[in-house]
Amino acid sequence: MIRINILQQINEGYSFLEIMNNAKNPKEAGFIYETISIICILCKQLIPDYNEISDTNIEDTPLIFKSIKSCRELLEQNISYGDNKSDISVKINEIWIAISIKHGPTHRPTDLQPCKEALDDSSYKNNYSLGLIYEDDRYLTNHRRPGNREKIVIDIAKQGGIFLNKKNVEEAFINFQYILMENELNDIEDIIDWIDKEYLNTSGRQHLKLKFNQMLALEQFKRNNKESLSHCLNHKPRSGKTIIMLLYAQYLLENGYKRILIMTSVPETIDSFIEELNKYYEFKIDYKQQKEFMDIDREFTGIGFCSVQYLKTGNKKNKKENQLLKQKTEKLKLFDCNMFDECHFHSSNKNTYDKIINVHGDKEIMKIFASGTSGKTEWFYNIDKKYIYTWSVEDEAFMKKQFPKID
Repeated sequence: MIRINILQQINEGYSFLEIMNNAKNPKEAGFIYETISIICILCKQLIPDYNEISDTNIEDTPLIFKSIKSCRELLEQNISYGDNKSDISVKINEIWIAISIKHGPTHRPTDLQPCKEALDDSSYKNNYSLGLIYEDDRYLTNHRRPGNREKIVIDIAKQGGIFLNKKNVEEAFINFQYILMENELNDIEDIIDWIDKEYLNTSGRQHLKLKFNQMLALEQFKRNNKESLSHCLNHKPRSGKTIIMLLYAQYLLENGYKRILIMTSVPETIDSFIEELNKYYEFKIDYKQQKEFMDIDREFTGIGFCSVQYLKTGNKKNKKENQLLKQKTEKLKLFDCNMFDECHFHSSNKNTYDKIINVHGDKEIMKIFASGTSGKTEWFYNIDKKYIYTWSVEDEAFMKKQFPKID
């Protein structure tokens, strides 16, 4: 189950109790409670005055909160997605607040202690707070000693942060459900666009207007894709290669391909791909980020994103790391097409060929390489000139001279 499923149930009129009762066990009930809380925070019913919202891992080094641009980034995650002591973080009046969400009738520590440790060791050291969304006071620590670590973090949440219980969550749920159903939105894409516009102050999706070089590259690929399984996009920097690669992926997904893997040697560029996917109406494509890579299975259809380095991570001397590398290799075999962005960095060598490309055995898959300087890649993979699509500084200058009013 992904978080969007819970959002759909809210839109269909299911009550808070009905959704919670769908849980098969207490652990799943905790995940559902967390999802409902995040949706109510996202839509400003539980925390109405936040300025930014983030699911950056609190234990990242260095810790830099990255605000989400579209609610899709949160809602397309599995409800059991974890590995983050801060279930969600919000920014209020220039102060970031790391929030732990706990559900269940047992005495247990929150995750606020590791959140505090991580924040104390970051650039936010003197400018942060903590938040706790819990079920009932009875299940929180009853220590009274001033120096008790759990009491310290709970007191921070009580006194200067966010401290909310199940009753608060239920009230926020009712308010949000009323607002959502009043809008009479049936399509999940329309609901996502509405949330983005209404609560994240984004403009929502817009229509994609292609530049000449982008249209040209798409037509070249369409013409040649059945002739060869190796293609190279050699377009000058800042000419819109991200859009072109997504157009290639969309075309392939519409023509029999199931799963496209887009890799990059510069992990920060993954954010650019996701921003473009969430920006345009034309790109209604399911995707999974690197943190969800191990969740990809044969039921998934869409784009997977990760760095080239992530796929190569492993250590033969470390059994756990070596096992993880084997698991990644098995996931690689699920893809019909590999796309390498910035391929001139770490994608044109024997290591990449052995660990990423040559893992499919007799199965031939599509390989697309993209770079502004792809000479090494063209030589290393011996790509025929017919399947190398170029757009140079000279090409752009000529077009601007001939058609100065055309982008």
